Amino acid sequence: MLSAVAAGAQTPPRTSQDAQSPTEVERGETVNDRRRPDYDPVGVRLGGFMLYPELGLQESYNSNVYATRTNEKSDFITSIEPALDLRSNWNNHALNLHADARAVRYADYNSENFTDYTLSADGRVDVLRDFRLFAGAGYQLRHEPRSSPDNQGGTEPTEYSVTGANLGAEKEFNRLSFRLDGKAEQYEYDNVRNAAGTVLDQSGRDRDQYEMSLKTGYEIAPLRRVYLLTSYNTRDYDKLTGGFNRDSDGYLVAAGAEYDLTGLIFLDAYAGYRRQDYDDARLGEINGWASGVKVTWNVTRLTTITGTLDRDIEETTQARSPGYFQTKAELRADHELLRNLILTASLGYQNDDFQGISRNDDYYLAGLGAKYLINRNFSLSGGYGYRSRESSVSNSDFDENVVMLRLSSHL
Repeated sequence: MLSAVAAGAQTPPRTSQDAQSPTEVERGETVNDRRRPDYDPVGVRLGGFMLYPELGLQESYNSNVYATRTNEKSDFITSIEPALDLRSNWNNHALNLHADARAVRYADYNSENFTDYTLSADGRVDVLRDFRLFAGAGYQLRHEPRSSPDNQGGTEPTEYSVTGANLGAEKEFNRLSFRLDGKAEQYEYDNVRNAAGTVLDQSGRDRDQYEMSLKTGYEIAPLRRVYLLTSYNTRDYDKLTGGFNRDSDGYLVAAGAEYDLTGLIFLDAYAGYRRQDYDDARLGEINGWASGVKVTWNVTRLTTITGTLDRDIEETTQARSPGYFQTKAELRADHELLRNLILTASLGYQNDDFQGISRNDDYYLAGLGAKYLINRNFSLSGGYGYRSRESSVSNSDFDENVVMLRLSSHL
């Protein structure tokens, strides 16, 4: 699940007003985040804020709407996606507001229609030059994909909400730095009906999650830092789920580094030990290695290759399983063929290893895409995505092909 709020204030979208010469490339910039003076949205100035509105219209084709092994159903899907970002442009402190929506409509299988949206705010207070406070809050309405192992098979997708808030503080002592964050999230699931009209109670999935984390860093050289990451979490369910008490608490201890190698290769990675203990003795515990790795290589100023490897514990309501370790790896290449034409290719792999039961799912992913920047107000993108699941559970395999075309407008 995505967090309902950001960990801190975000950087405003770059505009032509602060763009550099097109022949210059800042250290660490990738093909995707590079400034493009002729094509970056300018935004609308509102006093000490900048407003960035956007509207996207996407048409796609999905070869396997219900993510099934047999009797596949295909459909054309229309998505309308408005978004608003209001960001401060103050010299000190920051305040950002965000809203977006995604209204998805199927041409044939109207029961799959859904509307997701997000409302959030985050900010930063610069108490001193080396001391900052962060805060944020947000609300998300989401739907559960048909491919989810916890999908209940309702006549409509399962809808759920995530309400969250976070507080944080960051302090630097010469080369030593500390970042303390606290986060609270509340998940609430709506009931759904099956084909027989029976209401499937989802309240057993409702839960509150709390997490505290501390990141202690030490700068061994400019743009090179090592850190220790520690966190503690609790997960409290509103009621028993399938006769099991899924309340748990857990922790993470990991070591990591943020490393700039020659200005061309950048590493931000940690690896360590994760453990989650469940109140119900029948569920026991989950423990093992966890990681968050991102390696960025600017092969040339026109090509960026990015590799990621993430592993952590995810919640599930599968009978007799406390949860599962999810391991995700991706290799992605972005190439600037023209100043306003960016090509993308990606390969991915994901493994969901369920604890307490024999289920093990392998996902294989591939994608190709292109984005054409028409001008500062419009862009056109398109692509193809492939996803396949091989599961140890019978009849849970599926293949999915998606083709999409998207027109985006922004100010």
